[in-house]
Amino acid sequence: MFKEFKPVSKKEWLAKIEKDLKGKKSIDTFNWELEGMEFTPFHHQDDEVSSEPLTNGKNKNNWEIGERIIVSDFKMANQQALGALQKGANALLFVINENPTFDELNILLKDIQLEWISTHFNIGSIDLIDNFINIIQSKNQNPAEVNCSFSLNDISKLEHYTTQLPKAKFLSVDVLNVKNELANAIKKGNELLENINEAGLNISEYHAQIQFSISLNDNYFGSIATVRALKLLWQNVLTAWNKELIASSIINVHLTTKTQTEDENYNKIKATTQAMSAVIGGVDRLYIYPSDGFVNENGTAFSRRIGLNVQHLMEQESYLDRVIDPSAGSYFIEELTNRIAEKAWNEFKNS
Repeated sequence: MFKEFKPVSKKEWLAKIEKDLKGKKSIDTFNWELEGMEFTPFHHQDDEVSSEPLTNGKNKNNWEIGERIIVSDFKMANQQALGALQKGANALLFVINENPTFDELNILLKDIQLEWISTHFNIGSIDLIDNFINIIQSKNQNPAEVNCSFSLNDISKLEHYTTQLPKAKFLSVDVLNVKNELANAIKKGNELLENINEAGLNISEYHAQIQFSISLNDNYFGSIATVRALKLLWQNVLTAWNKELIASSIINVHLTTKTQTEDENYNKIKATTQAMSAVIGGVDRLYIYPSDGFVNENGTAFSRRIGLNVQHLMEQESYLDRVIDPSAGSYFIEELTNRIAEKAWNEFKNS
């Protein structure tokens, strides 16, 4: 069918636009800015942007549906976790201020089948990890089958714990709500690689232990490009260490309260478009904070349910999990991805 249409170069295309404007406006007046960078809305195949899909080791666009739980009372947090699992969550993030005892952790994880979901903690003390392993065993479950993550504070224990929990991620880079998130993310990630190397461990084996947590703003296309740019940036870092390394780290996106207003319904709409950006960009795990999170961090049961439902709709009705890197080949998004990545890379090099 397309053979019937004559190819149009970008030069011809822009000339036609200028003619239609009849001198009333300059093409440049349609340009817009993002993070100090200027972009044109007129992208074309002649721009020669890359269209190679960014798969990050995945063969489809599936992601984990997460719920963040602020733990102040272990029994109440357990009830929230069980409720989230019943409503379709398959990833739980427990935010804890202090290391829980074995008994407290046992209450927190009561009736949770740890082999069937992924379980995550914002901290990673030796006591917590040891207690977690003991609880898995007390449930007659297999630690080797449990997906989980921590923020390990003792790199010398990495090899030991990786053997016991082979599906776990022990090294976390959290740059939520931090200025220049991408530059800081790869800077902190590179520091972890340096720590791995200094500990005498093989980076080829342990680089995949690193996971990233970032947030997104209200810019729909910019957020898609941000997730994609992080993949490019991290691959650049790994290539600098060893050109044979292929990035396979987990990218978590948190739709935080920083972009919320005091209108809960508007927050639900904003979260929906932000979540679409994250998924189209190729996120591995997604947390949508409650629309009333600006009042109460854990939100209400209803607002948490809506946050989960947004993800179910994207997966089960919109089928956004079916196509890997669906924005690959979009001249505009490819350009946006490359420009964001280039800016962050320069910031990283100059930091």
